[in-house]
Amino acid sequence: MRTNALCDDDGVDYSLELGRAVLSRTPGTLRALLTDMPEEWTMSDEGPPTWSPYQVVGHLTHIEEIDWMDRTVLILAQSEPRAFEPVDREAGFTRFAGWSMIDLLDRFDTFRSSNLIQLDTLVSVNDLQRCGLHPTFGVVPLSQLLASWVVHDLNHLGQIVKTMAKQYADAIGPWRSFLPIVDAP
Repeated sequence: MRTNALCDDDGVDYSLELGRAVLSRTPGTLRALLTDMPEEWTMSDEGPPTWSPYQVVGHLTHIEEIDWMDRTVLILAQSEPRAFEPVDREAGFTRFAGWSMIDLLDRFDTFRSSNLIQLDTLVSVNDLQRCGLHPTFGVVPLSQLLASWVVHDLNHLGQIVKTMAKQYADAIGPWRSFLPIVDAP
C-alpha cells in the first residue's frame, strides 16, 4: 500500500487523460515531420547554444529512457519524498551520436509506448498529490511532473518547428513580418 505523504498541490490542473492524449501523439508527430527529411533540415540549428532537430530527438529519447517514468516510480514507491537523480540534458547527444533519424524515432517510439503502458498501470488520479524531491525545485507533486512531461514534448516540438522555420528566414522576403516564428527567440 502506498503511504507517500501528500504535497500541498491539489493536482487540479492536470488530467491523466488529457496529458496522455498529447504524450501518445508525440512519436507520430515527430515521425511525420522528420522521417526522410534531408539533413539540411534535421541537422541545422540556430547557432550556439541551440539544438538541431536531430539533437532534440536524441534528447527526447534519452529523457524518455531515464527520467519521466523513473521519477514517477520513485514517487509511488516511497513513503516520504525521495530525491530524484539529476538529469544531464545533453547526454542524448553523445549516447545517440551517429544514429540515423529513423533509428532515433523508433527508439523514442518504443520507449514512449512502454512508458505509457506503465503509466496506465501504475498511476491513478489518487496518486497525483504524491511527492518527489527535485534537485532544483524541492518537493514537487506527481501532477506537476506529469504535466511537465506533456509540456516538455510540446516545447520540443515547437523548438524543432522554429529551428526549421528559421532556415528560411531570409528566403521568405517581406512575408517575414507575417511569420513571427522566424524571429522568435
